[in-house]
Amino acid sequence: MKSASNRLMAQQLLRVYLGRDAGQRVLRGELQRGSLREINAVMLFFDLAGFTEMAERIPGSYLIRMVNDYFEITVGEIQQNGGHILKFMGDGLLAMFGHDDMTEAADAALDTVAKLRADIDRHNEERERGGLPATEASFALHAGEILYGNIGAENRLDFTAIGPAVNLTARLSGMRRPLGQNVILSEKVKRLATPGRHDLVSLGRYMLRGVAEPHELFTIYQPV
Repeated sequence: MKSASNRLMAQQLLRVYLGRDAGQRVLRGELQRGSLREINAVMLFFDLAGFTEMAERIPGSYLIRMVNDYFEITVGEIQQNGGHILKFMGDGLLAMFGHDDMTEAADAALDTVAKLRADIDRHNEERERGGLPATEASFALHAGEILYGNIGAENRLDFTAIGPAVNLTARLSGMRRPLGQNVILSEKVKRLATPGRHDLVSLGRYMLRGVAEPHELFTIYQPV
């Protein structure tokens, strides 16, 4: 009984700190540095807008509570649609949708973003009615091959994803302010998605920092 209890506790801790998929893999013994798998996935980068400015005027305890409120909404929706949280990065997070069928992965990612945009709008209205600070969020989506597994030093590892697809997703996130859009996705996600499931509108072709070729970017149309 003690052994079973310890294993259950380990499962719960790994699931909370690493996520469901990564936690299971580590528990099965995927502990070796450099043990990476090549998989295809749709990457999602979520970020709170104007966080640096808010951090300068909001007391720390209120700031953390606010960030946790937004993460609670975001993480729940990502996991409900089959996504995996890879990493929290300050006021943002990186997630992936790694379905075997990449059309399913793209549809799940787009469904998640469309629902989150509406949920966060409603959440902001509630916060403002209660006199609490509120902020917008940005979402960036790209699809491609990633390396998924253990990275780091011998005595400190991180189970995460790296590769050009991850880098490009971060570049797309940086286009929120220049384009004035809080949802930006790559042409590859647009091609993978089921036609007509979402109204995907072209934002034009752009050169992205550190990327050799121009990319056509899209957003999910949201009626005013």
